Amino acid sequence: MRSAYCLFFCVLDWSVIIMKNINYNSDCHFILHQPFFHDGVQNYNKIMGVEPYQALFYEFRTTSRDKCREYVTYIPNGCMDILFIQSDTGNCIELLGSSTQAKQVRRLANADYFGVRLKPGLFFSYGNLTLKELTNQELLFSYDNEDIRSFFQALRRTKSLQKKAELFHTYFDTYINISRVHDLTGFMLSEINETQGNVRIHELADALHYSERHISRIFLDSMGFTPKTFARIVRFQNVIDSILHQPMHSLCDYMTELGYSDQAHFQREFKQYTGITPKHFLSYAQSNGCCFSGINTGQQAS
Repeated sequence: MRSAYCLFFCVLDWSVIIMKNINYNSDCHFILHQPFFHDGVQNYNKIMGVEPYQALFYEFRTTSRDKCREYVTYIPNGCMDILFIQSDTGNCIELLGSSTQAKQVRRLANADYFGVRLKPGLFFSYGNLTLKELTNQELLFSYDNEDIRSFFQALRRTKSLQKKAELFHTYFDTYINISRVHDLTGFMLSEINETQGNVRIHELADALHYSERHISRIFLDSMGFTPKTFARIVRFQNVIDSILHQPMHSLCDYMTELGYSDQAHFQREFKQYTGITPKHFLSYAQSNGCCFSGINTGQQAS
């Protein structure tokens, strides 16, 4: 693990910040886990897209009302999810803003879901809503729009998840604005992600020759939460990633790897972000290992 902020021994100028933001725009290494999304559904599938931006595409079908799990746990990852839902009662779109703690989101029964999870900092604006306004929000709405109706008709005919991802790009990359983040926000997103969340925000502010309050305000205005909160989320997501890919280690191994020094803090933060203890999540990962065996990446989702 890279030590926190060894990168900033030199003074950064604005050209470096912009260059790092360019790196953010092309960065496809953000962790986008929602480990409970496959619970109680049928035919769950996912692929990762990296062009023209990182996004996870996934699909599943829910069961009948008496068998369907009505709520599923949505954990913090700094991302926004767009869900296209086709059910017996009609078509609708659900927006899940990035959350700052574990929350329960509702699922419709007897429905086909196609989802898109954007990397942190990107979002689809609806009704001039900002990313900040969508944080911790769950919005469900129907569209009376010819393009949206056309998309749902094409989506129903499309069987391959790869083709659904291509369909999404065709309809929405230009139709709905993909908002760019502020250069400073993109810079911070990139650095926090690169350090696995182990970064001191005041050191970042000093290197940028801004006050911590200033860069935190800019980040908050863009993301809906502070860079300190995002750093904790990134570090937590790295713990989740380690557990899902190597579920046979001890909890102390994960704590040490990701820089947690206080076990009580680790336990408290983990439960805040998942709703369960690290021990229970480790057992969950061990019993559901086949569900986390990997994600197809590359050009098939571009």
